[in-house]
Amino acid sequence: MIVFGAIIFMLSVAGKTDVQAAAMNQAKTIKVNSLYKGTLANKKGISYKVTLPEAGNVTLSIKRNAKTSFAGQIQNSKGYIYTFVYTKRQDDTSVFDEVQVGLPKGTYYVSINNSGGQVSKADYQFTTKYIKSDYYEKESNDKIATANAINLNATYKGVISHSDDRDIFKFVVPQNGNVTLAMKQKRDTIWRGHIENTKGEPFGELYSNENGSLTTYMKKGTYYFLMENYDDSVDVPYEFTISDRNAPLTASQIKVTNNTGKADVVKVSNLKKGDIITVYNAQSKGKVLGKTTAKGTSVSLTVNQLGKKTGKVYVTVTKSPLRESDRVAQTFKGETSPSVKTSQVKVTNHKGKADTVVFSSLDKGDVVKVYNAQSKGKVLMKGTAKGKQITLSIKQLGKKAGKVYITTTKSGQLESVRVAISYKNEK
Repeated sequence: MIVFGAIIFMLSVAGKTDVQAAAMNQAKTIKVNSLYKGTLANKKGISYKVTLPEAGNVTLSIKRNAKTSFAGQIQNSKGYIYTFVYTKRQDDTSVFDEVQVGLPKGTYYVSINNSGGQVSKADYQFTTKYIKSDYYEKESNDKIATANAINLNATYKGVISHSDDRDIFKFVVPQNGNVTLAMKQKRDTIWRGHIENTKGEPFGELYSNENGSLTTYMKKGTYYFLMENYDDSVDVPYEFTISDRNAPLTASQIKVTNNTGKADVVKVSNLKKGDIITVYNAQSKGKVLGKTTAKGTSVSLTVNQLGKKTGKVYVTVTKSPLRESDRVAQTFKGETSPSVKTSQVKVTNHKGKADTVVFSSLDKGDVVKVYNAQSKGKVLMKGTAKGKQITLSIKQLGKKAGKVYITTTKSGQLESVRVAISYKNEK
């Protein structure tokens, strides 16, 4: 942002000696996201040095003092002021006044000044909050030459720091087609956003109080998005997205049922009439398993066979006039494993030694379990087949005749239904 006006001039002049000397030579190094305290003499200031490891959002937050007010600012080593904040003098001194700014990685200087002049000494507290993000504006970006490069189909955030500030973003449209600009709306706050090409020719203007989005046809090329204050938007965080394709579905909208012995079903909910849903078998390229157009708020697509094992489908939505969305993965469970046949299991109730359960005709990796009840109950034995046969043993099934309940679980599938196997009494 470019710093204008008497207020900024006063801040710069009032803090210049402290900021320049302390920032360059005496500034104490601090960490982000930590609370710092101190005491300032009347009309005095202090500076701190803070380093951002990566680009992100920085919030300078200063606690109020009922007897005076503080002025805080963030600048670079050359004295360029990125943002500033004044604390209010109110009885509720538990409140922090704060301001946000997006900055690239690097070293910055935070200055705190006792600007109220009402007390000889004033206690202050402040934090420099930091959130790493590649999706926040990076000041200064108020000129075409310093525009932030952004990607389509991603949400970016920023702040207009004063009435004359504007934030400029550069993006590339990869092919001819429709592009949508969407801005988050906020009551009693109006941002003005507009898109222009490299010649300065406009391609759509949006006031956030009138509409949340606009769509326009754009040819392949480079464009700029300019975000500006229109009414009461200073220091209010904004959000926007520029898209040439539809926003993807969420995994919670997609439910997959992998049936045994009949067609499988992919259901997608929370749609609008006319939405086109496409189901793929791969994250990219792959095969289309099903495609349909919503006639209401949900659709159900049937697929002959997703597969017996656990897997994933990849679902997109297409809403005219934008292009198809990115694919969203949804996992489905495997089919229920086939139940064992009684001929595959032999239970021997030995006398004087461990009882055994022998399984045959298995596949390597099959997991077999032996329960003491038809439902719930206790697992008596469990094992994984290393070949076609496995023998499990237990100290005592019981002296009398009885039953055990057997399941198998094949790799990538659900556990089978329990099958009752009778055994004789000890002999």
